Amino acid sequence: MTSPTPVNEILDLRIQISSGYYPVLLNEEVGSAEWARDVVALVASETSAVDHEDSLVTELEDLRIRLLSQLNPYLTAAVSVRPEKIMSLGALLTFEIVDTEPGQGPDWYEEHAKTLVAQPSPEAFTISMNTWRAEITAGDLVGVHQVVEYRQQDDDAGWVEARTVFGVFPPHAAEMVQFTFTTADLNTFGDMRVETQAIVASLELELGQVA
Repeated sequence: MTSPTPVNEILDLRIQISSGYYPVLLNEEVGSAEWARDVVALVASETSAVDHEDSLVTELEDLRIRLLSQLNPYLTAAVSVRPEKIMSLGALLTFEIVDTEPGQGPDWYEEHAKTLVAQPSPEAFTISMNTWRAEITAGDLVGVHQVVEYRQQDDDAGWVEARTVFGVFPPHAAEMVQFTFTTADLNTFGDMRVETQAIVASLELELGQVA
């Protein structure tokens, strides 16, 4: 009789985040305004950029408040800052370990992403979307790149966001790691798909068999 394949769980993970990214502290030990000021002060110490009228402090503070409101203890986040003459928010990176059910592998993830994009929304219009597959050291990777135009009802003004979403499936694991990069500044990346996948590809996992 053939023994069943052992099922793994993720015990620990590490990634190499590019320079220019700053961790978002998702705990209550520091206030959002204090964290935002600390990030801006750190960027200022490393570059000659300035935060015009505290606009980046305000944006970072609001972003952290939104993340904390999700009440997700498994979420890890970082932000990139563009240190031009005037500081601006580059991208938000979030990642987390997600439980999967039997049959929820790379094929399911890719089809699920396509299904979500196909759902109509009065406030979001997908300008472009593509998916791809790859193998990295940590396992099978599914990538999604999407450009979305958002427009609120009764408001002619809108904005465009680009995102890449990656699902990484370690071998024989009951969990996956999901990464999401989001930016409203389309000049943040030269090639968003390539540059963000390079970060994901640095993922190192410690696996152990489920008891």
